[in-house]
Amino acid sequence: MSEVLKEPAELASGIEWKKSWLGYVPALLAIGGSILLVIMRWQMGGAHFISDGALMMLALACYLTAATFHLMNLYAPSEMAQKVGLWTTTAGVFFNLSSWGVRWLAAHDRELAILQRSGYGPEQMPWFFRYIPFANLYDLSLAFAFGAGITTLFIAHRKNFRFLGAITLPLASLILLLARFIGNEFIELPPILDSYWRPIHVGVASLSYGVALVCFAVAVIYLLKDGIKTEAMAIWSSLFAIAVIATVSRFSVFTSFAYGASTFMQTPSGGRRPVPLRVEIPMVGPVLVISGLLLAGVIILFLVYLYKKNEQACVWGHRLLKLALVAQASAIALLVSQVKTITDVLPRLQEQLARDPIGYQRLGQWIAEQQGLKPAELAQVPVDRLEMAAREFLQMNGAKLTLSTNANPVELSALITAFAATLFVILFSFRTDKLRAALPSKEKLDSLMYKTGSVAFAGLAMLLITGAVWANESWGRYWGWDSKETGALVAWLTYAAFLHTRISRGWKGRSSAYFAIIGFLLVIFTYLGVSYLLPGLHSYA
Repeated sequence: MSEVLKEPAELASGIEWKKSWLGYVPALLAIGGSILLVIMRWQMGGAHFISDGALMMLALACYLTAATFHLMNLYAPSEMAQKVGLWTTTAGVFFNLSSWGVRWLAAHDRELAILQRSGYGPEQMPWFFRYIPFANLYDLSLAFAFGAGITTLFIAHRKNFRFLGAITLPLASLILLLARFIGNEFIELPPILDSYWRPIHVGVASLSYGVALVCFAVAVIYLLKDGIKTEAMAIWSSLFAIAVIATVSRFSVFTSFAYGASTFMQTPSGGRRPVPLRVEIPMVGPVLVISGLLLAGVIILFLVYLYKKNEQACVWGHRLLKLALVAQASAIALLVSQVKTITDVLPRLQEQLARDPIGYQRLGQWIAEQQGLKPAELAQVPVDRLEMAAREFLQMNGAKLTLSTNANPVELSALITAFAATLFVILFSFRTDKLRAALPSKEKLDSLMYKTGSVAFAGLAMLLITGAVWANESWGRYWGWDSKETGALVAWLTYAAFLHTRISRGWKGRSSAYFAIIGFLLVIFTYLGVSYLLPGLHSYA
């Protein structure tokens, strides 16, 4: 009798085990399919094979499509939306990883071509660690987005958590969009950085960043489930958007009503080289100012609503928020369209420099730096010589200057991110109660946040360790308080505080969610801030 009673339990256990493993099939298919595609590229060569850039764009399209279906499933649950969202996510991860793998082979082909032009044979080819694609921010962005996508896919084997793609995949799409603006040109790394620790360190970093992104998404969803008002979210997203508008325009939108788009110069070898000159783009500045004013109105009205319980202020706040979304979209569209169509770059530059002669001095300093002058030597160069060098440079290269969104990708990506934050707040404000009901329980979300936060903490610890070993090999010291090192340490300490307060103090729920959000923001600052905002040894990327 006892044996008979055991049989159903054993059968149920086997079924659960089988279901558990079947849930990982999409992730395994994405990784296995990518390996097969890279092998095909290796066998067929690159002449008639899809490029890594095209694969990246396919990944971007799949992530956006999957996010749309996941979001639809939250508001109108259906088996079809779940399946399409899951398998489109799988396709996105497949294309994402394939893009990185094909780029690896493209880097190999490039190294081989350079050797052949120099008169060397294939036997002189450096080992594969030399050209593994972890050299610049484009490569890191591909791996970052893949880390977010594969983490989402591993979690999505449980139906209760498939909604996660509605938040994580748009964020992964923004990272791929940044990569698109950066451009997929290869760069020459300094020989001192040629170490097998480079791909190990950067690979750990990118996957850890991806897990941190998922933890951030879970924290935001937890706050929504916990009943935080969407109006409070709108206040924070509006503050973020105002900061972006002010920062990316370097406050010029509040003075000359212009957004500066940097220029590229065509080089004799056929490549492109960024030049530190900013051209005023008509109408973008005024529209950004309107966006900022609308968002400021949103903040004021929602504060009145939250503290005074004024329902009329709430209604008008939501109206202004929607108008701000339209204004932000218009500014981005105006910027991108005009960067593509403006051709008279030199006359515009000369007109601006006539109003701001110090621009010649800044350009002259950049030219001197390109010629190898050190800061101490540059300080001794007379201002008139710098200006003369700048004028000669424009006379010789003015016809080669073109506008490009690739020249300042972080600025444009920041504007798009601010737009996305506003859009998501508006979406969360639509039928919020039904949305909260469709989400898993707070306990499950809190548990998932804890698990992903723990993995992010461990990953960032490995990042610091491998980075220190690589730094010792390259620069002869384990730690030098470089800006990126410091940023990574602060981010890791934030996740350490996330775990410490949870384990020793019993902080859960909202407190942990706030820690997870702050930790991810510090990760993003480390990821982008050093390369484009702060000088340091990592600025080569």
